[in-house]
Amino acid sequence: MKKLFLPLSILFFFSGLQAQVIYEEQFDGGIPGDWEIGPGMPEGAVWQWSNDGQANDGDVVGTTVTSLFWGTRGPIQSPSVANGCAMYNSDIYDGGGTGVGQGMFPGTHSGTLTSPSIDCSAYPFVSLKMNQYARANASAISTILEVSNDGGMTWTPFVINEAVVGNGSTTPDDVLLVDITEVAGSQADVKLRFTWNGRYYFWLIDDVQLIVTPANNLALGDFFYPPSSYATPASQIATDTMGFSSDLSNLGREAQTNVVLKATVTDNEDNILYQDSVLIDELAVGVKDSTFDIESLFVPDMLAAGQDYQITYEVYSLDNLDDFDPSDNSASEEFLITEGLFAKDDGSGIGGIRPGSGGDYKFGNFYQISPASPNVNATNLIFAAGKNSADGPIAGEQVTLLIYKVNDNVLPDWSNFNDAADDDLTLVGFQTYTFPDDYTNYGDATVEMFNLDAEPLVPLDAGGRYFAVVSYEGGANVIFAGSDDDINYFQISTIVYTSAWFLGGFGEDEAAVVRMEITLPVDTDEKLLPETSLAVSPNPTTDQLNVTLDLDAPQEAVVIMADLNGKILLMRDYQNVQQETFQYDVSHLPTGTYLVRIGTTEGISTKKFVVVR
Repeated sequence: MKKLFLPLSILFFFSGLQAQVIYEEQFDGGIPGDWEIGPGMPEGAVWQWSNDGQANDGDVVGTTVTSLFWGTRGPIQSPSVANGCAMYNSDIYDGGGTGVGQGMFPGTHSGTLTSPSIDCSAYPFVSLKMNQYARANASAISTILEVSNDGGMTWTPFVINEAVVGNGSTTPDDVLLVDITEVAGSQADVKLRFTWNGRYYFWLIDDVQLIVTPANNLALGDFFYPPSSYATPASQIATDTMGFSSDLSNLGREAQTNVVLKATVTDNEDNILYQDSVLIDELAVGVKDSTFDIESLFVPDMLAAGQDYQITYEVYSLDNLDDFDPSDNSASEEFLITEGLFAKDDGSGIGGIRPGSGGDYKFGNFYQISPASPNVNATNLIFAAGKNSADGPIAGEQVTLLIYKVNDNVLPDWSNFNDAADDDLTLVGFQTYTFPDDYTNYGDATVEMFNLDAEPLVPLDAGGRYFAVVSYEGGANVIFAGSDDDINYFQISTIVYTSAWFLGGFGEDEAAVVRMEITLPVDTDEKLLPETSLAVSPNPTTDQLNVTLDLDAPQEAVVIMADLNGKILLMRDYQNVQQETFQYDVSHLPTGTYLVRIGTTEGISTKKFVVVR
């Protein structure tokens, strides 16, 4: 592979190519009579028709039942959603609209939906294309696709939705494209069978087509989300070095040559902060979800608080710019730089989750303080939770919030972490929270944290690793912890404890809604540098502040700007400095008094400055 740099502007001036459609079913007004709906196991747990493209309710033995876990989800985003879609709703069968296991068919159940015979004898290359929206709870794949070419006597399985397990889901606009040529190509009696086999949640399918497999069709798969957290304080992002990689697939019938995988980071004004790519000589026919890395890294050392940033991945062939489906050739995610908030979730699509086995559990996130940061304090944890009405009101229930420090002896790769006990963790912060009468399911609850002396502010060490968790115990263990499946983290992110610590949480795409606010200590017992080590000018200032360092010897220095409450506004890490003057733009700050602090291995020095307007 060779590295290649290309400007962003050349990409995707092309519309998708039209496929040659062999067969299509839109489920317009219902599941047609020539499609076979299996009797279900248990009998009656069958595929149904959804008139609005949602799995928020369904029919169970003649009664309309509400789905427990649909929440505020929207419908499948298929082209013909207005005329309905096919649905398997495991939620209503198990829960009955009342509670887990309280429905007509509790536990695992299955059902089949089989197409009529389709004549593909004139088509040597055949693919299935359809819209789907799926979410599943089991550890094994619950959504199964099989194809027959002998009228349904024998069936060949095709692996789909490998990530839709353990509370994983597709997006509502997911388009499934599967090359079934090996079974269906040039065959006169082809059938499709869609099987649900599991317990929770749903599978919606629509606009099922058999098409002639396109020649050129590259696709991005799972891609690496580089930041450690969706939201990171400006004081902590400088050492969150980012790498980039993505899975690629060749879904076409021809090999693709000179394939480019590119990653770009931009700010909210579309300025390019990072861009690099890798050139792949050939991506063979049939390659699926093969991972490719981009060599260079991005060090986000000058990112401003209060801004969001965009990460964009793109794939294309320099030799075949007309791709069948450009919609899966690019994907983007955001990350946010804050003044003092860590968060793994982006605040949208929040739902609930708890262990399927029941019992007490802890659920939260892993956060690390930058080694270049001074010691900071945790002030608050912010979390979300919900409860089924069948389990009683959430008002009056009490949970415990905890901050653990991961002991320094635990290796960076966690290989010696004792997940069976708390031996490698030290409790440093705690608080209890009782849900008030006006708490709304999955609303934000902000809790002030206390250290072990029962005082506000929990000290966090530079370079320290921490678990911020909420403990659901006793009667509170029926509460669902708030989670968000919008971002997939492939590094250690969300953690859960039941009988042991699991560093993968409930799956890579379920981030705990447990956020942590930090602040810079205003007072400190650290050694003070000489008065002449730090000077600021002009003071007062309106738009620019000069910070002058005068140190005894060249050394590493961290310069921090904060308000009088200790909220960090800026942090810069400098190497090998002694006598330097740095200039900072403060034109965005409101009138008031602020702090500048320098930290070195020899000590600290702090000065006040005033901004006037």
